[in-house]
Amino acid sequence: MPNLESLHACNPSFSICLQKEANYYVDLVERRGEDVVKKLRRAIALSPNKPTFQLMSGHVGSGKTTELLRLKVELEQQGFAVIYCAADEYLQLDDIGLTELWLVILNLILQRLEQKGDSLSLTYLPNVIAEIEQWMRISPPIGITTYGVRLQKILQALQDSAQHRHQLHSYLEPRLKNPLLEAAEEMTEIEVDHLKKLGKKGLVVLVDNLDRLSVDQVEVIFGEGGKYLRQFQCHIIYTMPLMTLTHADEQFQQRLKSNMPILLPNLSLRDRQDIINLECLSLLRQVVLTRMLIKIAPEWRLEHVTDIFDHLGTLDLLCLSSHGHLPYLLSLLYGCLQWQDPPIQLETLNRVLEMDHATRLSTVAESDRQALQKCLTKPHALTLDAIDLCRRLLLFEHHDAQGYWFSSPFMSSK
Repeated sequence: MPNLESLHACNPSFSICLQKEANYYVDLVERRGEDVVKKLRRAIALSPNKPTFQLMSGHVGSGKTTELLRLKVELEQQGFAVIYCAADEYLQLDDIGLTELWLVILNLILQRLEQKGDSLSLTYLPNVIAEIEQWMRISPPIGITTYGVRLQKILQALQDSAQHRHQLHSYLEPRLKNPLLEAAEEMTEIEVDHLKKLGKKGLVVLVDNLDRLSVDQVEVIFGEGGKYLRQFQCHIIYTMPLMTLTHADEQFQQRLKSNMPILLPNLSLRDRQDIINLECLSLLRQVVLTRMLIKIAPEWRLEHVTDIFDHLGTLDLLCLSSHGHLPYLLSLLYGCLQWQDPPIQLETLNRVLEMDHATRLSTVAESDRQALQKCLTKPHALTLDAIDLCRRLLLFEHHDAQGYWFSSPFMSSK
């Protein structure tokens, strides 16, 4: 029987921390067709003494966060110090400026420096902090000399106040760009030098969840601001929205060409003739069974499938209904568990699928139908409409050796 105490792992919001929950991780590289983590890691390993700047993108739910956390573990095993930053934990992503992003990264590096207990002699950051405090009318904490506490207070004030963010974007950002660039270079050089003395290979910063930015925020961060993102004197990787690949501005695209994002492909459960890929189906079975039967060895889990489902066909229907979209797969599984304890009956799964289909169908407007028809009948093109339909799980993108194509449970491509 499944361990009911671990069923929280079936929640779509559950993130796998590989250092603590490695047993939940199922390696999907073979069926993705490309090892994105290996490409990112090798770019860093091949440039040990020169900073690298990389971008990563993919559809919502493709597994970017999980793969970045896998990259973190592998880089640490190779001797790098790694900072993972989930940007939405520190910033209002719908109202973000370049300066705030810099301040968050600087704060995380500063925490590492101040943890060592050594006195820091910084030339540029103290002036930046003092000027922001003055403009925002924030009083420095009495009796506290560390810059980290003051910087965290600034970041909290920016989180809490749209007025403060407006002040920063409109008045302070143009004035602070050069001092912040110099502060970024100074602090990362200090940290990297310290790490090298300890025998580490260098510092890597992973900035996640910027793929959730709106169209306007993409221009702020990756448009004009893009040239400033690489100023940290360490290895740095940012996630970015797929919509950047469809940006209409020619200058934006020219800037992007020098650093095209590495795309994390979705899984393709069926081929262009709608034939099921049995190897991919087998992996998705393991994704579900791993969450439900974590204490059973992987090679024996399928033999215990009737502890979780009334029969194997129910598990297969669950996997196929997800179209290879992992959070959607877990969402359907979690929906079944909200109705009943294992073993999940086919009737329960069908009820969940019907409710989900009706809910999503209710959001489809006539313009969506036209966009769906265009995506399914015209040559593949990753447009803003297509990205939005994929985000809403009305459309799914697949790939093979010949390229990409779309499918939809709401409209036939024929």
